[in-house]
Amino acid sequence: MLIDRLDRTQWRLSQAIDHVAIQIERAVTRGEIAPLPDPTVPPWRQTENPRIGSASQAAREVQVALRDGDLHAQGRLSTTQSRPWPHALDGWDLHSGHHSTITPEQWRAGRADVHGGVLTMADGQFIDIRVPRFMVLAIWPVVEVPQPAPAVDPNTGEPYRTPYMDLLDRAIAENRITARDQGKKELLADWFREQTVDGEPVSQNLADAMATLIRLPSSQRGGAKRGW
Repeated sequence: MLIDRLDRTQWRLSQAIDHVAIQIERAVTRGEIAPLPDPTVPPWRQTENPRIGSASQAAREVQVALRDGDLHAQGRLSTTQSRPWPHALDGWDLHSGHHSTITPEQWRAGRADVHGGVLTMADGQFIDIRVPRFMVLAIWPVVEVPQPAPAVDPNTGEPYRTPYMDLLDRAIAENRITARDQGKKELLADWFREQTVDGEPVSQNLADAMATLIRLPSSQRGGAKRGW
């Protein structure tokens, strides 16, 4: 059945908040929304770090969605009062080992710690709260920052390229460079030295630079990365 294809992955509330915070930061970068101050910090102590403000705003947005019923959540419920002395779970004990649905009314009536994934009510407490990943992605979809398109060569109508870019592509193909097999920089530089660009031989400095460009940064630090 088609329903069998549903993505049933569950995210902890902290994972959902992290995702929403990233989408808020990207929206600020695109100029769609203005940077939002952290409502938990007084104006005279506001930081210029946008990540702190976005994390606070993300937690607020997730909680609003839960209280309005737009985002559904489940948690492990306890209705058993703990012993009178101080308890790590704030007065509740023997939480269920299975998750049950949390209603919007419970979110509105309780005290939520969305970062910790805890909802405490007058008659019980939910812990280990989780939300469906597909619902989070539906409400806060991933929108990448658009990258500028390469300029078009008016003579060919194709994206602008140089002979050096073509040489880099050919080097990757002929030397079979992959993420698992990076090759030796010295051998790649020798290959570049044997090539010509517009009839001119490639200099040693340029050959060394191009051999560096076609390898991953991690390979520059630890030598050639070979497959098993």
